[in-house]
This record gives sequence, C-alpha cells and structure tokens, in this order.
Amino acid sequence: MQWYSRRMIALLIFFTLSFSVYSLRVNDNDNDVDPLLDIYVYVEINRVRTIECDKNETFFIKTEINGIENVSNLWENVMDFEPKWIAMQNVPDNMPNISIKIELWKKDGIQCDISGGSNKSLCIVYDTKTGRWKGDDFLHDASGYGHAGGYEDGNYNENDCEIWFRIGQNDYDNDGLTYWEEVNIYHTNPMESDYGKDYDNDGLPIEWEDYWGYDPFEAETHEKLDPDNDGLNNKEEWLTSQWFSDPFAKDIFIEVDWMEGKNTFSKPYKMPFLSKQYLFSIFTKHFITLHIDDGCMGGGEEIPYVKEPNLRNIYQRYFLHGIKNLWRRGIFHYAVLCGINPWRKSVAGFNFDRDAFTVCIGTIRLYRLSEIKRTIAIASLFMHELGHQLGLFWGDFHGIDNESCNFPWRKGWWIYANYKSCMNYRYAWSLIDYSDGSHGEVDYNDWGNLDFYHFKEK
Repeated sequence: MQWYSRRMIALLIFFTLSFSVYSLRVNDNDNDVDPLLDIYVYVEINRVRTIECDKNETFFIKTEINGIENVSNLWENVMDFEPKWIAMQNVPDNMPNISIKIELWKKDGIQCDISGGSNKSLCIVYDTKTGRWKGDDFLHDASGYGHAGGYEDGNYNENDCEIWFRIGQNDYDNDGLTYWEEVNIYHTNPMESDYGKDYDNDGLPIEWEDYWGYDPFEAETHEKLDPDNDGLNNKEEWLTSQWFSDPFAKDIFIEVDWMEGKNTFSKPYKMPFLSKQYLFSIFTKHFITLHIDDGCMGGGEEIPYVKEPNLRNIYQRYFLHGIKNLWRRGIFHYAVLCGINPWRKSVAGFNFDRDAFTVCIGTIRLYRLSEIKRTIAIASLFMHELGHQLGLFWGDFHGIDNESCNFPWRKGWWIYANYKSCMNYRYAWSLIDYSDGSHGEVDYNDWGNLDFYHFKEK
C-alpha cells in the first residue's frame, strides 16, 4: 500500500531534479539539514468539510510557509471536498524549524475556524530534520495528526470546518525518510530508497512506523497494539492508512451497500449526501472520525433489489465478495440499505450480525414524506443501529430500545424523556446524536460507554 500519492512523488522528483545543483554532490556545510538537495517544504490539503452542514459554500485556502504566502483557486458550491491542493516553498537549508500557517476562507471574506486554539488559523512549526510538526496540530493529539477542526475548542458558532492535510519535504530517494533521520538515527543510505522495507520484520513498513513515531528497527507486536482503543490494531490502521486512518485517534469504518429501486419509478435506496454529512459532524465533535465507504473506498456499491432479502447471503456476496475482501471483516462494519421491511413494516432498521445491520429506506420514505425529514431519519436510524454495533443495549440502560418510549401515552416516553439519544425510541427518527448523560435524572452517557471492540467479538 503506497503512502504517497503518485502525483506527490512526481512533484518531489521534479523539484529534486530541477531546482538544485546537488546531483550526487554532498555539501560539506555542517549546518545544511540535507546536503543532497535544495529543500522544498510542502503543505498538501487532502480534504475539507464544513461542520454545520447548513449549505454549500465557495472556499479558498491560504498558506504561509516560512513567511511566503500561497493562495489556492476557488472551490465552488461545496460542503465536503478533496482538493488535493499543494503549496510548496523553497526554505533555507540551514533552518530546521519552518513556520507554517494554514487558513480556510469563504469567498465572501469570512475566515473559517479550523483550529482548536484561540485563533482560527492553524499555526505549525515543521522540523526538516525529523519530518514532524507541532503547534496547533501534533502527533498524538485528540483529533488526529494532520487532521484539525474548529470544533476542538467546543465553540460551534465560528464557521467551523475540519481539514485533513500533510506536511513534508522533498527527499532525494523518495522514501519518506529525511536525510537527517537516515544519517543520524537509522543509519540507512539517504541515496537509496527504503520505501516499503520492514527491517524489524514486524509486518509494517519503515515509512509508516517512522511517520507515527515507532522505531522501525525494533519489532513491535502491531497486531496487538491499539493505542487509541478504537478496535483497530496498528496493522489494521496501516491497511486503512490511505483513507487517513490514525492509530492514535479513533476511527470507525463502515461499508454501505444499497439496493436499486424497486422498479423504474422508484429511486435507489441510497443514503443521501446530507445524511452522511450529519453523521460525520456529530462523530467528529466527539473526536471520532467516521468513514463511510459507499464506493469511495472501493467497497460500497448498488446491489439488486430483493423484496425479502437473505441478508447473510448479501453479506457474503457483496461485503466479503467470497474471500476477496475477507480482510475487511473486523475493520469495516457493514450496512445494507433496502426497501420496505418485509418482516415488520414499521421497523426501519435492525442488526443481523455483530458487525452488520440494515436500514430500510423504503420504510422511512413511507412514514416521512418531506425530503429533509427523510434525510434526518435515515441518519438517526443509521446511527441507532451503529450504536448497537458499538455495544449500546437495553441491558446496560433500560431507555435503549424500550417500546414504552414510542408514544406519549406510554410511561417510558416520560420516564426516559431526559435520555436525549437516537437509541431512545422517543427520539429515534428525529435526533442524530447519542446522549452524553448530562440531561438530568434517568439519563445515560452513551458516548462514554461506546465499546469499539463489540463488533469484532465472535
């Protein structure tokens, strides 16, 4: 699995060959951080999204690298986008600490908040010796390394957005290891690529271990290490690293397949774009990155319509694809979006395995006529079923899945009124959130009791 995009490698090779006279010459200057080349530091913006999801906007990005400003083009009418925009700047070869600022702006001149600090900008110091950075974003921070957002300060009324990015520099052998690391720490050849090599035979390549702060020459039991306790061990985090998985910040991966429409007059039973955005935002506010694979990660797809589906057969055929995607089991949850529930018409979702559930889009369309109410209900019920995958059950708190909470004339409606959660039938269909236990008596802290390992248990 490649850590760098091919385009990034091509860009770095271009700068390596075009903007320096090093060739195979080594500079004798002891203060030169990398005597093999002229150093260029880059900021790559991989993804940007708004937190409140109220409307599409037009954005642009500003960066400052060592005081030099770079401004992007406009991205118009977007809410969640992957710009893959790169700002690159030549920096002094004898200056290891490079100041970097990243700003996100709306076209109308309003700056968005992408920092957990007191400012809206991300202010970072990048070290050309180690290839690491610190400041408003740093290794092991709660939101993730190379992931930051305005929600981190707890104030959600500042045009909050979140951003995924990477900072790096050109490198003679393009293996992701800096010259200084290779010469002074790893004692490898900075003129020969070590990319993909596993010197300690612990199953993970040197560039991944280096990036995340592990010693690539000291074997780790990565299949047992899960420093963020999100149910994904380090090897599984490496397998999903192309989708920005972070071993020190919680990730949840879900593959979603959806049925085609019942006939030529009905739409496919696909999750609306806004339903996904609402889910992304509520999880990110709790420092959990939710990843939904509806085809964007090579898994989710449209499947044939079946009135009474055999969900276990669908699981084998479209999730695992026989054995082709067997590696996804225990990493991805699996969701099937279908039509009207043929077994119980009023029930719009249920778990059919520890790692798999269904949401009946046809049933939701039957009971919710407006588009926005359908969008909210789909997100709410999707989150409800995911909650069971994360260990939330009636046995832990009786406000969960309690039939007496369904209607105002039933006592549970009033007993568990303070339990503001999509796990409560009173609020399922209308609330996209778990409770944090702060609403008074007879409440429960869903967020504090999530079990990320539950779906992996056999």
